[in-house]
Amino acid sequence: MVRNWKTVWKRIRCLGLMLLSICMLTACGEKVTPQKLMESMSKNMSEITSFANKVKLDIELEDVLYTTAVSMDISLESTSDPKAGHALGKAHVKMRGTELESVLEVYQVMEGGRRATYSSLDGVWTKEVSEYTKGSVITIDNSLFSKMSDSGDDFHIAEGTVDVNGQECYQMYGEVTGENLKGLLGGQMLNAYGLVKLPDEDAVSELVIPITFNIYKEKLLPARIVVDMSEAMNGLYDKFDKSTNVNSYNIKLDFDHYGAVEEIKVPEEVKTLVTGNTNQGQ
Repeated sequence: MVRNWKTVWKRIRCLGLMLLSICMLTACGEKVTPQKLMESMSKNMSEITSFANKVKLDIELEDVLYTTAVSMDISLESTSDPKAGHALGKAHVKMRGTELESVLEVYQVMEGGRRATYSSLDGVWTKEVSEYTKGSVITIDNSLFSKMSDSGDDFHIAEGTVDVNGQECYQMYGEVTGENLKGLLGGQMLNAYGLVKLPDEDAVSELVIPITFNIYKEKLLPARIVVDMSEAMNGLYDKFDKSTNVNSYNIKLDFDHYGAVEEIKVPEEVKTLVTGNTNQGQ
């Protein structure tokens, strides 16, 4: 009986040592922190060659005499080498009893070391060439995840996980400055690609805005970004003595897949249509 007990104990001890080794190899029990998630997202995004996502904007501004509602559903694709992007979607605008629906399309590519943006509203194309290559209207500046990790104390990780696109995700929430948000998403997305006229676009940089990140647990890449600017925008309009009440000002990005986007090129037909409609930006 004693011999059998010693044998059982030896096996239990061996099993315990094996489990401990596995646990150490897999960083078992290592605490996931906002800083680590931000740094991991930044590193992993820098290694991604392309991604595709969907953007949904819902905005409602109420004035004394009328209400303006803007909703947009856009599909975006982006590649890092060559650096390029493509956006296609619809915008629905309701204002003063009139409803309009338009088709938006944007190509953004590098031409001769400068950023060329081809934009279309209901088939009417224009082109803007700019020396400034940051703050793209399509691509996401992943380096900002690393910069935002410096303010990781302002973020919190929710208990448990959530499901996005059928995959398990961490949920992290906190606040960012308007400056960081413009760098992350692009300034044009914040004003609904020009459909909303803000009282002062420069003042948006100083706003503090709630944001939620859903992060794929396995890939440690963004799965969804949700931004609620309603309260911050109300404060902005109040600051400039505007009577506008912001009922909603929300942006949601869903990242469908990574590394599966083919090379993005501007169709020759589009280049032909913008002849004479080119603006030189800064």
